[in-house]
Amino acid sequence: MKKIISGVLSAVMLTSVLCACNDGGNQSNSSQSGNNADSSQQTVTTEVATTQPATEPNYKDTNYVAQIPQKNQTYKFEEISLDEAATSSGYSISDSAFRITDPIVYGEYLVVRVTYSNINSTDFCAYNVIFDLDGNMVANISNVSLNEGYGKSGQIQGIYGDYTVLRFPIHSEDKYALYNLKTKELKYIDSEYGSPKMDNGVIVFGKKEETGYKYGALDLDLNEIVPAEYDELSLASPTLFRAKKDEKYGLIDFNNKVVVDFNYKEIVRFNGVEDDSFSAFVDFEKNINKYTLALDENDKIVLIDSQGEISDSNFEISEDKLGVGRVVSQYDNKTYIKNNETVTDIDGNSITDNVLKGNLNGGFVNGYCVAGDEDGAYNLVDSNGNVIYTKSSDEYIKYFSSVDQSGLFMVDYYSKAYSYVRTEILDLAGNIVYTTQEKGLSSMGNGLFEKYEYKQYRVYKVTAE
Repeated sequence: MKKIISGVLSAVMLTSVLCACNDGGNQSNSSQSGNNADSSQQTVTTEVATTQPATEPNYKDTNYVAQIPQKNQTYKFEEISLDEAATSSGYSISDSAFRITDPIVYGEYLVVRVTYSNINSTDFCAYNVIFDLDGNMVANISNVSLNEGYGKSGQIQGIYGDYTVLRFPIHSEDKYALYNLKTKELKYIDSEYGSPKMDNGVIVFGKKEETGYKYGALDLDLNEIVPAEYDELSLASPTLFRAKKDEKYGLIDFNNKVVVDFNYKEIVRFNGVEDDSFSAFVDFEKNINKYTLALDENDKIVLIDSQGEISDSNFEISEDKLGVGRVVSQYDNKTYIKNNETVTDIDGNSITDNVLKGNLNGGFVNGYCVAGDEDGAYNLVDSNGNVIYTKSSDEYIKYFSSVDQSGLFMVDYYSKAYSYVRTEILDLAGNIVYTTQEKGLSSMGNGLFEKYEYKQYRVYKVTAE
């Protein structure tokens, strides 16, 4: 269900959540009663789950490019109703003690945190609710239970396809399970696999040892595919892990075979993003490159291909730039490397010399790079070096977001005196989708935007007409 906020506009565009419920008072009892009814329908199963590993990607299908719309395209700017997040758990959306916070996009899902905290009673509950990107509720985690008598809330530990890992706070010991969003089936995760988290189709877990935590991985059948022997572990590509051991990084496959030796200070994932700062804009499986970068012991950048072959690079990147934005990207079978002020291919040919004189934001995301010059103008540049759109103004542009999957980006304007003026959402044709003079709007990816209002978040969706 959606609320139309502004009608048709002339087109001009997991967080870690503590989940616990205390039974006390009518509100909590109402929620608990509803949860008991729902939990009786939950099935604890040992059936085999659909499993990865994913196969080597077809690179012709990776690295999505957002399409440029026609001039004068029109849009709707709608608030997505999240009312079901409250009512399905026995609370009312109109209750002042009810809050929706921390919305985040995980692939095809919108996840929100829900809290109910009544200062006049002991009632408190915090849980996750999962929606699709159109605002249809997929799962209310407060209605999922491992067993009768256990806590009725779960913490989402990442989502992949139909699966999520849930954490159930049960007295002094947390319990974990693999949950199928479609079939509602739960599968216990053995307690020896501590703090499991979903990472693009594998489950990374930790084990506490005398020297600290060591990390390994399970597949979606809960088979141990990597033993707990690494200081860090995350998915680097559909077939490789990025692992850290003895203060050095390397790459291993799903059989724990070393593909790239542990000789590097840093290795960037094959989606070109070292951290999760661009996770809303870069879909892991749709943005895999044939090459990535590593920083060796001599502070030299080397190129690594998808088979683990290493070659010297024709470019230099300072170490502090490896974790900023999308460092590596691939379009039309060509690989591009982002440095502070240039974008080059792997042969060292620059595609931004003619338009870039200042800051470079984000790298190529969904086919476009945001390049700012010394005069305060910003350019959207495609992978051929063509300027798709230029934004120049007497007003100071403080923020220019990357292009999302829907081809939308956001610009915050400030005066020369650094006073906030307005925020615009635009599309790649330069059409203004939405304008507001109120602070707080931010992009979530996939045409979704969030805004903090009245002690909670609201989520909006832009759709083309």
